[in-house]
Amino acid sequence: MPSDFEQAMRDVFGGLTQFSSEQLKKLQAKSQEFAREALKDELTKLHAEIADLRNRVATLEAERVRAAADSVESSF
Repeated sequence: MPSDFEQAMRDVFGGLTQFSSEQLKKLQAKSQEFAREALKDELTKLHAEIADLRNRVATLEAERVRAAADSVESSF
């Protein structure tokens, strides 16, 4: 039969373990939230860069078409 001291120690350490588990869960949740926000920011930046690159490609293609048309016109 456990003594009162042993039971008190079990209660204390059990409470500490539960507190530690709760703190770990909170810390993991915060870490996941920060990671999600960082990924959202990076995705937003990437979408903006992709849109810019698409615009630049469209401009370059238009310039290439104009240059080809000018080349054809000058050959006549």
